[in-house]
Amino acid sequence: MSGGVLALILGCGSPRPVPLTAPDTAAPVSMVTSAVMMDACPEAAKLNTKQASKEIEELVSPCTKVPGGAAHFSATLLPGGRVELGSPSGDPTDGVVPTCLVQSQGQLKHRVKLRHACRFDVKLEEHTTAP
Repeated sequence: MSGGVLALILGCGSPRPVPLTAPDTAAPVSMVTSAVMMDACPEAAKLNTKQASKEIEELVSPCTKVPGGAAHFSATLLPGGRVELGSPSGDPTDGVVPTCLVQSQGQLKHRVKLRHACRFDVKLEEHTTAP
């Protein structure tokens, strides 16, 4: 009789789901890398490059995926704190700006002290690997 009581007590716990078989496929892992190069900046010698790098990093950080796998554009830090996105060559038919960069107005602002605009050449690439 005590064996029946013991079985009842063990059966009262909350059951944990246990898969009978392991899943055959796992989701691929995606990573976005960025390469940023100063393109044109009249005050490059006086620029706080650490702060400028941080600002560009914050700009591209929301990008966890890049449509088409790659994007190439320019990001110009303007005096007064605005960021202007555009074509890397100046040709409006060239370059791709991913939508992850323009999800909020806050992304298009910076805190670098500038007297002249500084343009950066930005490349994003998405790399997908199997787990």
